[in-house]
Amino acid sequence: MSQQSQFSDIIPDVEKFMEDHGLKDDVGRIMHENNVHLVNDDGEEKYKSIPSDLYQSSDFTYLPPTAPFPPDQPTNLGTEEYPGPFKFEVLIIPNEQKSPWEYSEKLNKIFIGINLKFPVAFSLQNRPQDLPLYIRATPVFSQTQHFQDLVHRCVGHRHPQDQSNKGVAPHIFQHIMRCSNENAQYFGDKNNGSRLNIVVPLAHPQVGEDIVKEFFQFVCKNSCPLGMNRRPIDVVFTLEDENGEVFGRRLVGVRVCSCPKRDKEKEEKDVENVAPPRRKKRKLEDEGRRVVPQGGNSDNKIFTLNVNIVGKNNYLHALKMCQDMMANEILKRQEQGNGDDSASRNCYNEITIMLNRMSN
Repeated sequence: MSQQSQFSDIIPDVEKFMEDHGLKDDVGRIMHENNVHLVNDDGEEKYKSIPSDLYQSSDFTYLPPTAPFPPDQPTNLGTEEYPGPFKFEVLIIPNEQKSPWEYSEKLNKIFIGINLKFPVAFSLQNRPQDLPLYIRATPVFSQTQHFQDLVHRCVGHRHPQDQSNKGVAPHIFQHIMRCSNENAQYFGDKNNGSRLNIVVPLAHPQVGEDIVKEFFQFVCKNSCPLGMNRRPIDVVFTLEDENGEVFGRRLVGVRVCSCPKRDKEKEEKDVENVAPPRRKKRKLEDEGRRVVPQGGNSDNKIFTLNVNIVGKNNYLHALKMCQDMMANEILKRQEQGNGDDSASRNCYNEITIMLNRMSN
């Protein structure tokens, strides 16, 4: 028996030992550094070494894309819908199976199990043929008080030994989202405070079609502690060029859970006979210029807030908080059936106009 055959006989046992003890990646790296190659009887290499240009010393180093790509951070991360000059649309393709995910048109929200792929269609009108465009998917927390927090995976799911991380570059472990497109780039790092996001080159539709389809999946649950921690999230899809200029923005709510159908039905029931969810624009009448009511409840008195805020995103965030407060005030007065809500409505309309102006 040859020496090569003797080694090949024990390869399965060695593989199992390394897999069970989390040593496979380390052994592969050591073999690469020492130019060792293990082959079976057919001459097939069992452990393919990681290319040297992916290593810096003994650590795995992420290589940035060589082709032009937008900046690694969103330049205008808003939460207002913006179709832009190309009438940008994001469509969740209906699921024809009984499971494993559900989409609610009423909530504009997808309910899906962990590690399950689902299709998203992107639609444009009058797109220039010579303009490279990209889709950026950025998860954000839906609630205003958590918007500035970074959305990342929990400790358990981002561990290297988690099954979903096998064969995946370490810089992707933190991301709650993944895309099946092999050209997708993963940006951001929670350790340095930069938002985690995915950027995908937007292809042109196939002949006879007017949409481009990409597949995504979520690899952490909303309920995971030390991660999303039961906080609701949205995914902000932005249409950008290679300079990061935003040509369109759409939002889709997401709940990654164990029982998509049950949770969808529960949330839809919860919003029945209640105002539309935050991500849908409320249709409030334009009642003209703001008028300070005379007398009555002191809660109707209008105060002017004149403060300086550093950063456009912080400014938009502050405006959004004010908008939400005015919307809650309107709903409260409607539910209680007492008091005039015209002042709150006028303030809401003014804030909405300011947000739209800043987002465009």
